Amino acid sequence: MTDIHVPSSAALAEADVRDIVKLLGDVIVARSDFSTAKRHLVEGICHLVQADAWTWSLGCVAEPGEQPIYLGMAHGGFDDARYQQLVLAASHPDMAWTSRKLLDEMRQRAAHVTRARQQIVDEATFSTSGVNAYLCNADIGPFIFSLRPIDTRAVSTICIYRRKDQPDFSDREARIAHILLSELPWLHEQGWPTDRGVTVPRLSPRLRLVLNLLLDGRTRKEMAKSLALSEYTIAQYQRAVYGHFGVNSHTALLRRFQMGDGGDR
Repeated sequence: MTDIHVPSSAALAEADVRDIVKLLGDVIVARSDFSTAKRHLVEGICHLVQADAWTWSLGCVAEPGEQPIYLGMAHGGFDDARYQQLVLAASHPDMAWTSRKLLDEMRQRAAHVTRARQQIVDEATFSTSGVNAYLCNADIGPFIFSLRPIDTRAVSTICIYRRKDQPDFSDREARIAHILLSELPWLHEQGWPTDRGVTVPRLSPRLRLVLNLLLDGRTRKEMAKSLALSEYTIAQYQRAVYGHFGVNSHTALLRRFQMGDGGDR
């Protein structure tokens, strides 16, 4: 198992180990498709560490000091309003410096790393960031961030959340999440576009936001309401996204990101 580098006081109890082994076994034995297996695993983690919600996305560009660009692929525990605020937080320019420490550690180690919020960024500084403002609007407080490098640029990114009034995640809880997320490496390698989203950074920030909402299954009307734009403007953005990826429908866009463009076959 990958070392999470937490204090020895966070050593797991026998009951924790049994829970970990059981959840890993359940995911493996179920023989589900990768999307269902990811959901089964991370929802099981949320149950073990008493978390409220989660996301599992692809970091198309995730380098220390650069603006991370995420493709939202799966999530649970959010209503539409909370998820919209989370997407805005992920695309905020302050993500460049609030995530720098963790990304730098991941790149230096060239390994999967998992950290609780208080280990990633100074709390007093983070509280003044634009990222935190959106997280507060989403009723998100403590979180665990887990990153696994896929290649030289792309990163499998999992985040597990509690609401604002909840206590910080402990070292023990971060260790449980890390062990479970690092023991099934195949889940991090599958389910992404063939090109690992390499062309996504060429989209403008607004089009990337629309792309993530489209991948989340939002309708034109829902996007217009959440972004306070007209349906006509959303339609223009939607056409621009389709044109960028060479597709002509929502279904084709989803297929492009779930199954690739066929270039691997």
